[in-house]
Amino acid sequence: MFIIEETPIAKAIENARKLHPVVRMIRFGLYTVTGSKGNTYTVRCWRERGQKVVDCTCATRDGVACKHGMAAVPLHSYAATTLLAATSH
Repeated sequence: MFIIEETPIAKAIENARKLHPVVRMIRFGLYTVTGSKGNTYTVRCWRERGQKVVDCTCATRDGVACKHGMAAVPLHSYAATTLLAATSH
């Protein structure tokens, strides 16, 4: 688990770009990400006390941003923006 605002994420973003993962939304805040070796990881994204939190089932230790989590963040952000726009009309 890592908090986006408190965690260095540049390396995880770079690794996610190299990975070209398949990210699927199960429901808002819950995603699957297929890793480089074909493994599938579950990623959860949510806000807690105003901070963006990401949790992945991969072996990366807590407090370190992983490539699977960072791969899911753009889809989560898009879904959040879309839901916000739909509810504000």
